[in-house]
Amino acid sequence: MRKMVFLLLIVAMTALTACSSTNESGNNTGAKGSPSAETGGEAANKKLKIGFTVANLANTYFVDLSEGVKARAQELGYDVTVHDGKGDAVQQVNAIENFITQKLDVIVISPVDDKALEPVVKKAKEAGITVVSSNQNVAGSDAFLTVPEYEYGMAIGEQAGQWIADKLGGTAEVAIIDYPELKVIIERANGIKDGILKHAPDAKIVANQSANTVEKGMRAMETILQAHPNVKVVAAVNDAGALGVYEVVKAAKKDTPDFFIGGLDATQEALKKIKEDGIYRATIDIAPVGMGRQIVDTAVKVIAEGPIAEPIAVNMIPVTLSNVDEFIQ
Repeated sequence: MRKMVFLLLIVAMTALTACSSTNESGNNTGAKGSPSAETGGEAANKKLKIGFTVANLANTYFVDLSEGVKARAQELGYDVTVHDGKGDAVQQVNAIENFITQKLDVIVISPVDDKALEPVVKKAKEAGITVVSSNQNVAGSDAFLTVPEYEYGMAIGEQAGQWIADKLGGTAEVAIIDYPELKVIIERANGIKDGILKHAPDAKIVANQSANTVEKGMRAMETILQAHPNVKVVAAVNDAGALGVYEVVKAAKKDTPDFFIGGLDATQEALKKIKEDGIYRATIDIAPVGMGRQIVDTAVKVIAEGPIAEPIAVNMIPVTLSNVDEFIQ
């Protein structure tokens, strides 16, 4: 009888030990904060295949953004295919169609035209693919990482306006490099204008020219200087356009100590110009490489936990000569 009781006790203790071991280890073995810890292991234990179509790799911002996506994916052991939309929504539609055919796990989109991509995003969702939008939200996406456009523009507009107030006696002829071809950028340009006038209400905005690449920025500034040779301040909706402006102002020998050029995106080229302490005075950092990394982590989270309804905003930090060393890589 004592032997029988002893055997029963051993069986019971073995069962309890097994239960305890399962509860302690579970399926979630990643370190705190890692994708495996956050996702319950589903995405972490699978080699995800990610397709990323960007609006235009001629824009250095999108180069940095895609580098961030690739770097984070490599760290996690995922495969990434980056497609250059070249400013053409039709090319992006075709790329997404190919991603669907290839049965990728995640499609990331920085769209040229968000409305044009809605039907193909719907197809991707029907195929069970996770879709993440950045910069512009395509309806039907599982998550959206965004820069608040008006506030983003105002951030560099305030830098320009403060320059006018401090260095130019509160008045100056100003040009804005915008890009109304992309609807979302219209609010960014509005923010630039309001930021300037907030600090320099007597400033005169004498020109608006469209540009989103270095080459277009050069052409835009050539046109501006022909009509308004006394322009002293130029604020642009991105660094790529502003870098084109920089080249033309230098070539025209108008790079005086009181000239201001400012852009957005904190690309490495722009940061190096700021470091020179010349006419390129400011940009706004939204950490495009960091945002690219965040895109991958967001996709992993969506796979584990489901769609994220609220837009995910990124931080905006003004960069000038005083703090540029913190941002140069």
